[in-house]
Amino acid sequence: MLHTLERYFAGEPVGFDDVELDLDGVTPFQRATADALRRVPYGSVVSYRDLARAAGYPNAQRAAGSFCAHNRFGLVLPCHRVVASAGIGSYGSLGVGYKRRLLELEGVAL
Repeated sequence: MLHTLERYFAGEPVGFDDVELDLDGVTPFQRATADALRRVPYGSVVSYRDLARAAGYPNAQRAAGSFCAHNRFGLVLPCHRVVASAGIGSYGSLGVGYKRRLLELEGVAL
């Protein structure tokens, strides 16, 4: 995985689909949201509403936001690719500046 991280931070479009995650004890909603996040392609963004819909819970955009706010798996579950309908949105303890840097690295300008 280290080599993949180096490539990612060098600006290469890489995926982390092969990284296994310990999702024991998560709710069906949380698992569906994690699966939907893994399908958001490098260099793309979706809204919290779109993420909730992709997870099969079309009215759960706030819950999708809460899931992202507590994401333990950083780049593997790319919550930085999820934005608010009115702008970039937040990014937990790392802050909006870090989220913006990750998106810019992927070629996304907001």
